[in-house]
Amino acid sequence: MERLDAAVAAATECPVCGSSHTKLYLDGAPPALDNAAFGSSRTELSFGRILRCRDCGFGFAETRPAEDQLKRLYRQMDVAVYESEVQGRTRTARRHRKILQRYVSKPGRILDVGCASGRFLSECASAGWTVTGLEPSRILCQEAQRLLGGGAPIFPITLQEADFPESSFNAVTMWDVLEHVPCPREFLRQALCLLKPGGLLFVNVPNLDSLQARCMRRRWPLFLPEHLNYFTRESLARCCTQSGVRLIALGSRPVSFSIGYIVHRAGQHVPLLRPLGRIAARLSIADAVVPVWMGELYAVWNKTNASGRSQDALVVEGI
Repeated sequence: MERLDAAVAAATECPVCGSSHTKLYLDGAPPALDNAAFGSSRTELSFGRILRCRDCGFGFAETRPAEDQLKRLYRQMDVAVYESEVQGRTRTARRHRKILQRYVSKPGRILDVGCASGRFLSECASAGWTVTGLEPSRILCQEAQRLLGGGAPIFPITLQEADFPESSFNAVTMWDVLEHVPCPREFLRQALCLLKPGGLLFVNVPNLDSLQARCMRRRWPLFLPEHLNYFTRESLARCCTQSGVRLIALGSRPVSFSIGYIVHRAGQHVPLLRPLGRIAARLSIADAVVPVWMGELYAVWNKTNASGRSQDALVVEGI
């Protein structure tokens, strides 16, 4: 099992704004870096020390694994529990397609970074998009290729390994990806280079200022060993401050899970709730899928033709 002593040195400055004015937000045990901690099949929940920037509000894991170490972990992670939630993930993918369609007048070429098993890309392909996906997990990549019938390019690589020409896509999406990367600003810059002028970038991340995060504190389900970054509206907006990029929306949406999965995850954080799983099974409701507001935030940026300051964001409340 890999431990954090194999990772890069602990962060001392905010990865978003560069400020050294940080404070300890939560003090957790050092997480393991193995299959027990990564992905929906996790049995290890320790998330380490979380720092928070006093200037932009960004939260981040103090110790940040190197990119090659993260790559190995994602390629090897157990995806059994993730794939058991097909119905819920399909409903969430449908919500993501609806968000996309709010801001795009007609289908074009789309790149989904971290496409997992391809549910979102399948929704887009059905709506007329020409789709491409990146997914470092080989098992999930193969499932995406199968789902899309082998007709779409789905690559088992990260964005950093991709070699697309600049201005290749009308839209780039990152649903639940940016919280996993060591350098979020650089990651977004790479994505923006792939957009055509007028193209759109969509990102969804954990919101540290959400009611769920503030009320649940260390029991917030999005405090996870593999999450390196926790955003706020201000810090997410600051991630793309270069000229020629305009923030056009900030909003939130629910995700869908089975009641059985929700109870399982709740029991991991609060052991007294574990008997609810048996109750749900006896009542035959464990497989029922429901929407859940997890405390997340999405942003939409437009790659404009001219430089200039970003306009005020349009706040969108769910779907």
